[in-house]
Amino acid sequence: MYPELAGKHALVTGATRGFGKAIALNLARQGVKVVVNFRRSMTEADSVVDEIKGLGGEAIAMRADVGKIASLEGMFATIKEEWGQLDILVANAAFGVPGNLMEATPKYWDITLAASARSLLDMSKLAVPLMNNNYGRIISITSDGGQLVIPGYGVVGAAKAALESVTRGLAYELGPKGIVVNGVLAGLANTKSARSIPGAVDVMDHAKFHTPLGRIVEPEDIAKVVAFLASEQADMICGHFVTVDGGRNIVG
Repeated sequence: MYPELAGKHALVTGATRGFGKAIALNLARQGVKVVVNFRRSMTEADSVVDEIKGLGGEAIAMRADVGKIASLEGMFATIKEEWGQLDILVANAAFGVPGNLMEATPKYWDITLAASARSLLDMSKLAVPLMNNNYGRIISITSDGGQLVIPGYGVVGAAKAALESVTRGLAYELGPKGIVVNGVLAGLANTKSARSIPGAVDVMDHAKFHTPLGRIVEPEDIAKVVAFLASEQADMICGHFVTVDGGRNIVG
């Protein structure tokens, strides 16, 4: 538990399932008030809000497409109106079209880069004015695909690499303002997004037997590290990615 997080305000994008839902719930357990962002399903978002309220926490569901600046501006205007501040931004939402890189169209490129990489910069510009008292946390979520070739990942890998570069750049520029920027590199997990990659199920089965800790990543594993990075315990971690993969990448 991180008692210093109690009363903070957080936005978690893509918070209706997978990593995002686990992150939102775990922050709520720390006493954080959470904006549960969603793009499509209001029903799923309301369900997460109800779970948070069941924990005794406070949450609001807000629809926004992170790949569209006008949509983001509307969401942040509502956050300002409702709360007047934002302490923690977790850039979890991503959207992309997997497949072979050579088959990617300009449309797929633009959509994927906007939602999975440019959105971090857009949201940071909107979030920073709401971060007060020399405190702020911006945390991005990436994957192996930003550094390694994952067959079938295609343009999504390029977007993750861009996301990581933006994360480091923001860490450098915002550090002097007391805003700490880091990321979490999430290993292979059985999420809806991961299953959309061709051959992902076979890779998951293989990984279970080639990971030192004997299993693939669960959303709660990522949520724990996000809470740590949001806490005062991570004050001197800046511009880095914490890898959460059970040791998978140390195995040749």
